[in-house]
Amino acid sequence: MVAVGIIAGSRAPVTAAAKIPAPGEPVFEFTLPDLQGNQVALSSFRGRLVLVHFWATWCPVCLDEMSVLEEAAQAHPGALAVVGINLGEKPAKVMAYTRRAGITFSILLDARGKVAARYGVLSLPITLVVGPDGQMAEQIVMGALDRDSLGAILKRRLPG
Repeated sequence: MVAVGIIAGSRAPVTAAAKIPAPGEPVFEFTLPDLQGNQVALSSFRGRLVLVHFWATWCPVCLDEMSVLEEAAQAHPGALAVVGINLGEKPAKVMAYTRRAGITFSILLDARGKVAARYGVLSLPITLVVGPDGQMAEQIVMGALDRDSLGAILKRRLPG
């Protein structure tokens, strides 16, 4: 039996089997377009700690987290990759927001919510911490990601 739900305003079906991988499990590979239309695969960030952040411009908590994520990306450019996955919004709207906010980390577009559905994302924001080996390291399933909590994660997960 398949359960169907709506993800962040998209019309993507969610199957009952969709779930966020547990720590130590491999993450699901995906490829999505960036704001310039280039196809970007999650595996292209292998070898670095990756923060996969599902967000939207209509989500106030998501927007609060963007500056925290940007600071982390700037502070750890070789060891950390931040990947923002925008759910279901028009590229022009997302690009306007990222320019205005000074966001320089990778922004990918999940126009129909297929990647979000595969990961079982039912609300925003959600941030996943993927280890350099492509295994799930930690999940921040819901709630605001502040500087202190992100700092603690990076201290645990980044080398020296």
